[in-house]
Parts: sequence; C-alpha cells; structure tokens
Amino acid sequence: MSDKTTLVPADAYLENEYFWKNIMVFQENKRIAVIGAGISGISAAHVLKKQGYKAVVFEKYPELGGVWAVSYPEVRLQNISSQYHLSDFPWTFTPDLHPTQTQIQQYLDAAVNYFQIDVHLNHEVLALEELEEGWRVRYQNQAGCHEDTFKYVLIATGLYTQKNHPTFPGEVNFTGKVVTEREIKSLDIFNDKRVAVVGFGKSAIDMAVLAAQRGQQVHHIFRQPRWLIPRRILGLHYTHVLFSRINSVMVPSWAYPTTAERFLHRRLNFIVSSFWKLVEFILRLQIQWIGFGNQAAAGRLEAVQPTHSLVSDLRSATAIAPEAYYQFVAEGRIQPHQAEVFGFSQDTLKLEQSQEIQCDVVVLSLGSQTSVFPFLPEKYRHLLEVHKDGVQLYRHLVHPSIPNLGFVGFNHSFLHVPAVEIGTLWFCAYLAGELELPSVEQMEQDIEKVRQWKNEHIRFEPTRASGVNVRYQQYIDILLRDLQVSPYRKMPNILAEIFGRYHCFDYKNVSEEYSHNKTSRTAPLRPIAVST
Repeated sequence: MSDKTTLVPADAYLENEYFWKNIMVFQENKRIAVIGAGISGISAAHVLKKQGYKAVVFEKYPELGGVWAVSYPEVRLQNISSQYHLSDFPWTFTPDLHPTQTQIQQYLDAAVNYFQIDVHLNHEVLALEELEEGWRVRYQNQAGCHEDTFKYVLIATGLYTQKNHPTFPGEVNFTGKVVTEREIKSLDIFNDKRVAVVGFGKSAIDMAVLAAQRGQQVHHIFRQPRWLIPRRILGLHYTHVLFSRINSVMVPSWAYPTTAERFLHRRLNFIVSSFWKLVEFILRLQIQWIGFGNQAAAGRLEAVQPTHSLVSDLRSATAIAPEAYYQFVAEGRIQPHQAEVFGFSQDTLKLEQSQEIQCDVVVLSLGSQTSVFPFLPEKYRHLLEVHKDGVQLYRHLVHPSIPNLGFVGFNHSFLHVPAVEIGTLWFCAYLAGELELPSVEQMEQDIEKVRQWKNEHIRFEPTRASGVNVRYQQYIDILLRDLQVSPYRKMPNILAEIFGRYHCFDYKNVSEEYSHNKTSRTAPLRPIAVST
C-alpha cells in the first residue's frame, strides 16, 4: 500500500457528531493494562499507543520475550525474519533468515526503546479484581505488593507458558537425567551421552538433532509421527508455498472472507483435495529420496512419516523440519521408535512391548498444557479453562461474558505479528464504540461453530481452540473487512497480490488507514457475518 498520507480538512472532523461523541468516550478510558511482554504484548502495546491509549505492560520475568526468554540454546524462529516484526518497525540489524532467540530479544529491546513502550519487568500480576467499570490489578515486584486500576486489561500471557512435564513410574530410581527442553541451559548435557527424546513437536525435533550432533546415540520416541514442513519444497523456500494467496486460498477453514473462497471449498472441493494430495506426495517423495537405495535407511524414514492427512496437522504443533533431521534418521544417528513410554528402571527407559532403551539423558519434550489464568476471578477462570483444547474466543479476541477484558496472542498464526496488531486494532475499535458487536447469544453461537469445526478437522492439541495457524490469511482478511480496511495489501499489483509472499511490512499502514476512514463514518461498524 502507498506510504502517502492524505490530509483531512478540519471541517470534516468538526461537522461529524459521531466522531466527536466517540472522542469524548475515548478520553475517559485511556489506560489499558497489558499482561505479558512477549512479541504479542509488545505488538499490542504499540498499536494501543498509536491509537492514543496509554498501555502499561506487566512482565513477571526480568527480560522481554515471553517464551523466548526461557528457551533452549540454539532455538530459532520457524518464520523468516521479514514475517516476524512490528509492521512499521523493520529489524534494526541484519538477522539470520530464521532469527535466533538472542536476535529476537535484541529486536524487542530495540522496539520498546524506539517507541517508548511502558514495560515493567519483574512485575508479576497476582490478581485482577473486577470493578464496576474496569479492573483493579494487584501485582508484586522487588519492592513488594502493589495495586493499580485500569478501565481495560489485555491478556498476552501466551499459549506455551504451562510446560507439560508428566511423571512416569520408576522415574525417581533412574540414575540419569530427566529434563524438559526448557531446563536445558547448555548443550554440553548431550556430550558423549546416550540420549532419548520423547515427543514429536518442534522442540522434540530440535532436541533430537542437537543431541545427535553431540551424543553417542539418540533414540526418538513418539506415539505418532507428524508432518514436518521441509525448509524447501521442490527447491523453493517453504514460505513461497504457505505465504502466498495462490496457495493460502487452498487451506480449509472454519470461515472464508469471500464468496469465491466459499465456492471453491464447498462446490469445487475436489480441487482443494487434489492440491493437498499433491503436496503430500511431494513431501513424501523428498523424504524417501534421502534413503533411496538403502533398505535400512528407508525403513527408518518410513517410521517417521505419518499416515494421517497433512491438512489435519496444520496446527500450532506444526514444525519446520531442521535440515539435518531426516538425514540423521537415514544414517541411524537418530533411531525412531513409535511407542508409548511406560516408565523407568535404574538405567533404562521402558517402552511398550517390554522394549527397554539404555540412556543417560531423557528429554521430555511434550509440548505445553492448556493455558490457565490464575489471576482471574474464579467465575471467569471456569469459562476460560473448562475445555481441554484451550479457550475459544469471539474473533479469537474477546469472551462475550467477560467485560472490559481482551486477549492478544490467542489468535496464534503463521503470520503472527500482523494478526496480533490487527486484532488489537479491532479491540480498540470495539472499546471506542466504533465497532458494535453482535449479541452475547450470537457471539456464543459463533464460538461454538468454530470450536466444532476445529474438533472435526484439526488433530487435538492443548492450544487447538486458540490457534489460527495456517488459516492466517482468512482470519486477517475477516478482521480487516470488519474494520472496512482493504485486505489486499499488495494491490494494485495483482500479480504480487496473487503470487507474492506476504510479509509483516505489507500491513504497515493498516492503523493509519483505519484512523483516516473514521471521518467518513456516521454509524458504528458491524462485524461481517462469518464465524471466527
């Protein structure tokens, strides 16, 4: 979109009674608390500030970054750098194509300093007490316990804060080490060791590769293999496949922003099915080629290929395959085992069918548990924590029965930062009275429709309800249509719009466009009639 700003005559504001009414409401409710200083919280605070609010960010850890502040060594972003930054603030240095943990934290520090975002580190929110008009926030820092009041609160605590660490029979008798990936602060733990990695998500695959580069032998144990997206598909970086409209339009979703997309998926579904079967065929062929001519290697590679559909695995747990993973499996440096873990003996990990694996280190990389909200009143915790697959929200942003509260980052997607920014702008429009939401009953019906669709089409995970994931294009387009801002960010270049990769900078001027359009409105906006 053009960077040119159109000046609006002052008379257009002075004569618009609807505009001034909302300005008066806005001035009364400027302070908003944001809980969490990860990428979602920082992105939200930046949008709030651009819209004239005073955002106060509370972060319980001593560093910015959320999960990035507690990640394991050598972890990298699965996105490329141009798809993970504030839309109007590019990287201040040249990061790796897939940035490291350190690079991401450096970027967040730079963004907070540049935009003067009010972040309070080492400030843990203990409780939110509901008031007649807003919330009392009780928090603690090194100086003790304190409280402050805010009209609104945005929760940005993330989907992956509750680490899953189950216990197994005999674990206390095991003489080796049992850790989760977050407890690993140095990769020296793998040096010359026999390592077992349990799980098949991103962190488990990373752990298997990192251990294979340092240890004697690595055993990879999992219940079911999952689809891993290779860095390159037929020589093209995977982002050319997942981040262009020509391909993202093929992703089945619970909602479609246009009549053409609905027609494609409901009347021409054979085209969609054929597309994904072709992608599956290509991915399998690339994996099998690694073990071509070696029967043992081919057998090991077969063990890590799923039998279920690729589309059902396009969820939060979807991982980009490290380039060495399949090669190490083919070479036998990583031994795959599709099995349940039954327990431990003194020096072995016990699997089903009486199989035992001798090991010195066991890494339990089993993902995260469903998000919990211990600082909320019990009646609201029940609404948000009742489902095993997480919290389902209206537009993935608000709960219809909880006033003055919003959520950011619970619309987790493959193009995450723009989804958070536009979601926050949507929330601002709602707060300012510029976006009129449906009835509580209608919003609850929409929530249930989305939950049911996800239950039927997406494999279970504790964050399933909060995930937008690969359906980011449909989701972002719907929010922009709600706000009457064009979703086609590369126009008028139609070829770029259809075939080009979408990046964060494509959404650079969304907030400004929305603010500019306010002067021409004489009535509140209403969300378009789709469930998301």
